Amino acid sequence: MQKKSKALRLILFWALAVGWIAVLFFFSGQNAADSSALSGWFVDFVRNIFPFNRIPADQLTYVVRKLAHFCIFALEGFLLCLAMTESFRDRTVGAVLSVIVCTALAAGNELHQMFSEGRSCEGRDMLIDTGGALLGVAAALLLLHIIRRWKRAREK
Repeated sequence: MQKKSKALRLILFWALAVGWIAVLFFFSGQNAADSSALSGWFVDFVRNIFPFNRIPADQLTYVVRKLAHFCIFALEGFLLCLAMTESFRDRTVGAVLSVIVCTALAAGNELHQMFSEGRSCEGRDMLIDTGGALLGVAAALLLLHIIRRWKRAREK
């Protein structure tokens, strides 16, 4: 039963990580008008929930777009770290490989944007993406640590 459970976790983690990569490249493939419309919708949504009316819309949009980069890659770093750690059974190897792959994905994502109408490739966004991935990897490692400690405490 243990092997079946491990295999299911492995498949689930990789499916989620690869599925999220598809989402990343879907967003980077949007043209400028579609990307701006999505950002505009989200900014309007945020303005309706929180009183950001004093912040100019263009500044809030900029912040939202950069946070989107950060958060999308934080989730990818998290998912990829779970998949890599489950695959290699070594947290250090899983974490390092996750950061390397996420950095390569960030570069590929930015290059992909160059081929989308009205979009550009920005090194700053790649750094923001990598920062998000680092946070996601750290969160995954923390979660794995908490789970391991909980299992050990339960066994005692």
